[in-house]
Amino acid sequence: MDVLFHKDELGYHQRITEIIHADYDHVYRYLATKQISDWFPQLSFQQIDDVEMLVFDMGEDEPAIQFDILVKQLNQEITFQWDEGVVRIVLEATENGTLLTLEEQMPLNQALEQTANDFVGWYFQVLNIRTISETGEPAPLDMVDFMALEAETLDVLENL
Repeated sequence: MDVLFHKDELGYHQRITEIIHADYDHVYRYLATKQISDWFPQLSFQQIDDVEMLVFDMGEDEPAIQFDILVKQLNQEITFQWDEGVVRIVLEATENGTLLTLEEQMPLNQALEQTANDFVGWYFQVLNIRTISETGEPAPLDMVDFMALEAETLDVLENL
């Protein structure tokens, strides 16, 4: 998995690329249909006032958050609002399967710790998309690994 970070006047950016050994139609179903909940249980697509929205629901009496879907191209791309940022996931067929590229942009005014948390969260979700696409089962999340990568990512972001 390749991960790159940069900072500009728009915010902090993360770009992750990963080869998934599965057909891109198969991978896309996990990204842009009700199967999204198979690997990211807190996310779902819902019709709200006749508009399809991406809904993030942590449960535990917390209100669900609705995100606008900015682009949804069949078998190719999904782009959506993520808090004050944007997440874009693009799929490309390759001879080895599917190249998944995730680009996330978070604003400069967000706490850097939160940006690092978001970036690491999507890093692990890309691993999860790969695992479920290749095996049919989501990957377990190791919080020790998550926290270690979060500290490393925060250090990188502070030095951009």
